[in-house]
Amino acid sequence: MKRVLSRLKFLYHYIIGSIGFYPTLISLLFFGLAMCLIYLETRGLSKSVKENLPFFIITNGETARMVLSSITTGLISLVVFSFTMVMLVLNQASSNFSPRVIPGLITYKANQKILGLYLGTLIYTLVVMVNIRSDMYSEELPGLAIFLAMCFTILCIIFFVYFIHAISQTIQIDNILESIYEITRKSLLKEEEKVNISQGQRLTSADTTNWHPLLCPKTGYLQTIDHKQVAEICRHHNVLISFLQPMGSFLVEGTPFLMVNKPINDLDTFCEDMLDHANFYKAELVNTNYLYGFKQITESAIKALSPSINDPGTAVRAIDYLTDLLGIRMRLPDEEVLYDEEEKARVWVPKVNFDELCRNCLGPIRLYGKGDTVIVARLLFLLKTLLYKASKSPGRIKSIQQHTQQLLIDASEVITNKVERLNLNRLVTEMNKMNILDRELTLMPAEA
Repeated sequence: MKRVLSRLKFLYHYIIGSIGFYPTLISLLFFGLAMCLIYLETRGLSKSVKENLPFFIITNGETARMVLSSITTGLISLVVFSFTMVMLVLNQASSNFSPRVIPGLITYKANQKILGLYLGTLIYTLVVMVNIRSDMYSEELPGLAIFLAMCFTILCIIFFVYFIHAISQTIQIDNILESIYEITRKSLLKEEEKVNISQGQRLTSADTTNWHPLLCPKTGYLQTIDHKQVAEICRHHNVLISFLQPMGSFLVEGTPFLMVNKPINDLDTFCEDMLDHANFYKAELVNTNYLYGFKQITESAIKALSPSINDPGTAVRAIDYLTDLLGIRMRLPDEEVLYDEEEKARVWVPKVNFDELCRNCLGPIRLYGKGDTVIVARLLFLLKTLLYKASKSPGRIKSIQQHTQQLLIDASEVITNKVERLNLNRLVTEMNKMNILDRELTLMPAEA
């Protein structure tokens, strides 16, 4: 049963990442509504409504067929046009920004629900249409169901106007970045909340010196594991395990991917149980792993700095978002510990440490933007902000100092204007005056 629940959890994350999730769900609801109304029509629903609201009910079969046929034709055109617009948006986002942002765009619930309304109304109309009788049975027409089809069509037209507006907003890079930033921030705060709950427990690292490696049974990206069930598997086998790579890493079959504190007698069963509660898939969803949010924002900034795009304003906005996200990540530990039901540490899951995360995010931006004084100044502001917040996380100061010095070295090789170098040195001097660094940062030479 636990295996089934884990599979269902992973299947749920996969399904909600599909563009057809809400359209399928809403279409099924409309199909059920149509069947219920047709059944109630056989019980005389339209007759009772006709007595009180006769202008709502169509009594002519030919008119009913013409109305439903027009609705069907129009909705098919609307659905085709809407899906075409979605595909164009995804293609443009992939070309101008980064292919990594596509999963996030697909999971926009508002657009999915609107497409679901179109498909649901179309299915509802088709079900009602096949129940239209000839003129001699016009008194038995499903009049109320036909009237609701007209109402749903009007609703589709209203939401089509909103859909055009939403699509035009979706393709704007500012909105894409903000959406990624908000989801990543929520994911980080959720991680921080989990850490705060576990403060009473010792978050110590495991000494894996004499532990035994376990080979990966499958090739792919290990995105997530069912934390509770994996800890219980370790309790059942009375072992401790430590993953060698963080979640989201690419694992190759037959290579070590975790360490076990002692040999396991029933190794095949243990590996099979672990595989049942581990999820391998390719989609990079931010709500699954916050690292993907950092990656998508960074790649958008790099693309904005490329000569083909040449949009430093977008890069500055991306750096601003990274400033806040890195500030939150600074407060989190570099390793996650999972506990069993007896509150005993069983599983150690490493995370991409803060220094490596800064290198992955700031390194490419520094490389492509080192000749732009606006970008360099914004990166210095980012590092200065992190340095201020590092007063509560002294272990991060060394990393911030190293990245700042690397930025100054790269910028010094490219920026030759004396005034610009003086302005950048002024920002570095402000960082030195904060009296947080172990040693002062080296200023850029006055002349190149």
